[in-house]
Amino acid sequence: MMEYTAIYTDEDLILLAESLEKRGKSIAVDFEEECNLHVYGEHISIIQVFDGERFYIIDMLSGKVGKKGLERFFSSSIEKIWFECHSDLRILYNKYAVKAEHVYDLRVLAKALGNIHSLSDIKSQFLGGKIEQGKKKNQMQNWMKRPLTDSMIDYALSDVKDLFALRVRLDELVDEKKKRKQVEDAMKSIARIKEQMPSWMKICNTRMLSRNEKIYLKNFFYARESVAARFNTPAVNVLEKKEIIRLAKKEIKDEIILEAELSSAPQRYRKFLIVEEKKALRKSLAEIERCQQEGK
Repeated sequence: MMEYTAIYTDEDLILLAESLEKRGKSIAVDFEEECNLHVYGEHISIIQVFDGERFYIIDMLSGKVGKKGLERFFSSSIEKIWFECHSDLRILYNKYAVKAEHVYDLRVLAKALGNIHSLSDIKSQFLGGKIEQGKKKNQMQNWMKRPLTDSMIDYALSDVKDLFALRVRLDELVDEKKKRKQVEDAMKSIARIKEQMPSWMKICNTRMLSRNEKIYLKNFFYARESVAARFNTPAVNVLEKKEIIRLAKKEIKDEIILEAELSSAPQRYRKFLIVEEKKALRKSLAEIERCQQEGK
C-alpha cells in the first residue's frame, strides 16, 4: 500500500493548507464519492491529495472535517490540478457550500488536443504504459465503509499520482499545437458552479411530457426521495425511475388506484411509499387545479 498522511479534522486540514502555501506547492486532487449506489444521496468519502512528494487522504467521514477546513483549503492560493473537476466541485458545493479557486483541469488540455477519453486512457496515451485494469470494480466499491482496504487506497492515490507528469506532457503539446489561448479561456470558468437542473427533470426528457405529467412526475419523484432518505438506501431500491415515469403518465386522480399501482413496490418500503405518494398525488391535483384557474 502507498504511504500517506491521514487528515481527520478541520484543524489538520487548515495546517496542511498553510504548509503547502508556505512551500509554494501545487497539488493534484481527486475525490472518491458515493452517488446513490450503496446509501441514499451523494457523499464525498475521501479527498486524495498529492504534492509531488507526499500523499494525503482527507477522511470526509471522520465527522470532524467540515466547511471551515474545506473552505480554507480550497480557497487557498495553492494551484489545484484536477482531471475533470466538474462533478467533484458540484458535490463539494452542494454538500458544504464550498467553492474551489486556482483550479487547473487537465481535461481542458486533453479536449483542446482532441482527446475525450478517460483518465486511464489518456495516461496510457501520453505517459505510456498499460491501461489500468479493475477501475470499474474499484469505482463500484462501497467507499462509505471503514476501514478502506489497501487496494482501495492504492486505487484512490493512483488517480493523483501521475497528474503532475501528465500536466507537463499535455502543457508541452498544447504549446506545440498553439492551443494555449483556447486552454486559458476555458480554464477561466472551469471551477464555476453552473445552475443545476432540478433532480426530477433528469430522469427523462421532460419536454416530451404534458404540463400535468410534469407536475405528477415532480411530486412522485420527491415522494420517493423522502422514503429513500428515511431508510438511507439508494432511491432506485424504493421505486425505479421508469415506474415514476409510468405513474406520471397515467395522471391518476384516485388514491385507491394509486395504491394498487404501488402494490409491487418492495415490501420493506411499500407502506411508507404509499403514504408519501398519496400526499404527492394530492399535491399534484391541487397544483394542476391552480394552474387551470390561472390559465397556465
